[in-house]
Amino acid sequence: MKKSTLLLCAFLLFGAQAFSQKVKVVGNEQVPLPKSQIGYNPVLSPSGDYVLLTGGDQKGLQKFDLKTQELRTISTDRGAGFDPCISEDGKHVVFRSQKYEKRLRYTSVKSVDLESGDEAEILKPTRDLEGLSMKENTVFAVENGALKVRRISGRKLAQAPAVSSVKKGQLYLTHNRKTRLLSPAGREVNYLWSAVSPDGTKLLYYVIEHGKAYVSNLDGSNPVSLGVLRAPKWMGNDWVVGMVDRDNGETIIESKIVMVAADGRYRTQLTGSSVIATNPSGSADATKIVYNTEDGKIFLMNLEISQ
Repeated sequence: MKKSTLLLCAFLLFGAQAFSQKVKVVGNEQVPLPKSQIGYNPVLSPSGDYVLLTGGDQKGLQKFDLKTQELRTISTDRGAGFDPCISEDGKHVVFRSQKYEKRLRYTSVKSVDLESGDEAEILKPTRDLEGLSMKENTVFAVENGALKVRRISGRKLAQAPAVSSVKKGQLYLTHNRKTRLLSPAGREVNYLWSAVSPDGTKLLYYVIEHGKAYVSNLDGSNPVSLGVLRAPKWMGNDWVVGMVDRDNGETIIESKIVMVAADGRYRTQLTGSSVIATNPSGSADATKIVYNTEDGKIFLMNLEISQ
């Protein structure tokens, strides 16, 4: 009886601590891009020192240094702005490059060394690129269910991390070089925006028919609903940022940036209704978020998280 009481008290204390977390916006400033320059789908580097941005059609990729305010073109390729990866040390960027042959789209994967400017094709054009991630300076791509590993620099990793992928609307996980179907909410629904947490223990995904994002164990068990949250992205291992938007069938007419604890116990809206804020991305320590407005302005938000 005493043991049960102690366990209950511990659970209630943990719940109170989780719910007591507070996120405070301490700054929200427009990124000073050059005059007439616009950007979309911003991606913040892990340390928060620069931003990647692209065009409205995800063509091309640029880097804006937040300290020097230097804007540099990384690529002019089509599709380069679709969810690029940045190495943990911030020195390498990996992106997709798309081309069409006989009306069929082929996607290759390229890397750029930001210090030297050297570019390399690390995965040849394919019709079957289903997942892409990066750990340290090694790229992991899932092509037609098979894991492709490309080390750019640095040490060889002892083990390949888990990589999530979506094929024909279904959610898969490649772990220990084996790919298997997960689809935790069933095969009758479709999945989008999947990603494994940086520490490799949790899985983030969105179920289109539910209109909600979820975080589960790596095997898809014990899913936790994060509520309505589109284009969700990890911010470290404990936080997820996304948007809650509404459209009129053609264009987005309302969108707010929302941050949710990965356990679903805390949720906060970070932007108001005066601006249409979309496509957020956060730093690894969850203290910074970048997002774009509908007219291509980029904003940098600074946060404080307290218990």
